[in-house]
Amino acid sequence: MEKKQLILASKSPRRIEILSKYIEGLESVNPEVDERIDFHLKPKETAMAIALKKALQIANNKAYQDCIVLASDTIVYLDRLMGKPKDRQDAYNMLCELNGREHSVITGFAIIHRLMNRCVIDFDQTYVQFEQLTQQQIEAYLDTREFKDKAGAYGIQGYGELLVKSIVGSYANVMGLPIGMVNKYLRTVFEYNLLD
Repeated sequence: MEKKQLILASKSPRRIEILSKYIEGLESVNPEVDERIDFHLKPKETAMAIALKKALQIANNKAYQDCIVLASDTIVYLDRLMGKPKDRQDAYNMLCELNGREHSVITGFAIIHRLMNRCVIDFDQTYVQFEQLTQQQIEAYLDTREFKDKAGAYGIQGYGELLVKSIVGSYANVMGLPIGMVNKYLRTVFEYNLLD
């Protein structure tokens, strides 16, 4: 039986990097959806709702009806939901809030195959403890400009690893895609295994 094609509904370099390890010539498509946070929803519901919006937008395209479409959305939570910073000042405020404290990184994901009429929506949560940073360290990190387009204003796979003291849970989840959990669903629901 011919292996189904998996489409990543994202142009995130981190997500592409994670999946490209398993899928040669991975096709990724950027969904055009409103990613504004609904503050009435719980953090995990918010991440799953946005991931589902992204997945549906690509899965509803006729060209991808016979493909497995995977989308995810990552948010940081500590006293409030933290999405992507608007600018440097917003990033600075987020990092000051995270400084020396533990926060949650929640990635919601959705996997859809239209023709198989199958859909999975779930989330993973990782706890990240930040180092106690000086003002100078925060400014130096902001100077790298890595905070742009990153939930919580940092990227653990880059310079941001210097901000982190420890994590409990999936490292890949903090990068934006809990690949172990995703592959479990791909195998059991969609008969697709990243290791095949």
